[in-house]
Amino acid sequence: MRILLVDDNQATLDILTDVVNDLSHEAVACSSGEEALMRSREQSFPLIITDIKMPGMDGLTLLQKLKESPETAQSDVIIVTGHGDLNTAVDALRKGAYDFLPKPINAREFAAAVERSAEHQALLRENRELTDRFEQHVTRATQVIRKELDEARSVLREVSGIGEIVTVSPAMKKIVEETRIYHEDPSVPVLIEGETGVGKEIVARLIHYGLAEISAPFVDINCTAISTELFESELFGYEPGSFTGGRADGSPGKLEAAGDGTLFLDEVGDMPLHLQPKLLRVLQTRSYYRVGGMKKRDFKARIICATNQSLRTMMNEGRFRQDLYHRLKVGHVRIPPLRERVDEIPALADFFLRREAKKKRKKFRRLSPAVIEKLCSLNWPGNVRELENTIERAVLTADGETLDLQHLAFMRSDTTVLSAFRKPGTTLDPDSIELPDTPLDLEKLNREIIRKALEKFDGNKTQAAQYLGMSRGAFRNRVKE
Repeated sequence: MRILLVDDNQATLDILTDVVNDLSHEAVACSSGEEALMRSREQSFPLIITDIKMPGMDGLTLLQKLKESPETAQSDVIIVTGHGDLNTAVDALRKGAYDFLPKPINAREFAAAVERSAEHQALLRENRELTDRFEQHVTRATQVIRKELDEARSVLREVSGIGEIVTVSPAMKKIVEETRIYHEDPSVPVLIEGETGVGKEIVARLIHYGLAEISAPFVDINCTAISTELFESELFGYEPGSFTGGRADGSPGKLEAAGDGTLFLDEVGDMPLHLQPKLLRVLQTRSYYRVGGMKKRDFKARIICATNQSLRTMMNEGRFRQDLYHRLKVGHVRIPPLRERVDEIPALADFFLRREAKKKRKKFRRLSPAVIEKLCSLNWPGNVRELENTIERAVLTADGETLDLQHLAFMRSDTTVLSAFRKPGTTLDPDSIELPDTPLDLEKLNREIIRKALEKFDGNKTQAAQYLGMSRGAFRNRVKE
């Protein structure tokens, strides 16, 4: 161990140097505090032994400067004090001295103090080595965990669908910003409106997960897929014996399953009218009862609703409660159809192409200019979902570096009449309509035309009927169908 000896008395330095050498340590001697401070910055000294009373910088000042410097703060400093100067020794210990030795120095006590310091420094070195190894281990483990976390987040984003938002157009960038705002306040119900296939559930999941990918549950209900008789028990749950055919021990509902996460009501316009006041009460009181239950249960989840219908039109017709409509629309997102954001079609198609090529282990990497032009020219009544399915089918049935028009040959027979029309505003010329080779679902086409007419006139049936050349009664019958 290298030891720095500091004393203005040369005879004392010579004696201490001999003792240090006899103990098999390396001694470096200097005669002033200033010199000691300079040497300590040039070399590492695990132990520094200094007299207190010296011309210029005294031992206590030297001690203070050594402890203030990061390079020497870990060095042991032993102070040599005059006989009976106990107060000075105590002051030195308070300032960080490792030990003190009284004058005249006893060789045996000096040797013992040096060996104690050597053991202390050995422990410090071992601790530093262990700390370094621990930090290296933690760093490696952290890197592994971060990699696993990134992979888990990637899987979560893929499973949840929140990785499929393409934000090329200003409209979609605005929607993503709105989801960020709504994510911050779970107490705000959000209504998402848009045609079938525009990505309403993806936007709902983005509101739920945000950028942090939270682990709270995302529970969804398709209001169209549940029968009116079972809707209430599905939503609220039920107690034992509530109705014939139920589980003997009862069952929790989707409100309970959502916990402190999100309850997503898809196609909320199809919710039975008699249950709408009960949902409104849940939103207002943040509580509910199971079917047949007497115990009030807290509801902590956020509610996000989605619809492809005009709830305002349904409200005006008495098919959707006005108070519920306004309560659900505290937060509101309208997703424009794909035909209104044609500039996103190339980016979306490229995303779907790369994703499906990776899934199906195909070579596709790019879209040809002709394909991009073709995709951008279509109306896409099925919106993003139709585009996605089209790309998936092309990747499934072909392979190559570039997706070309020949890979979309199936579209000539499968594309519906509405899909073949150009962007909104195009005049429909009966003489230019080309029918597909496959059977045409005329009823489906009629329903689509009726829906488009209603959208065009914001739900006004009289104007829509006049536009289609139908009587109001005939039009109302078509709407009911």
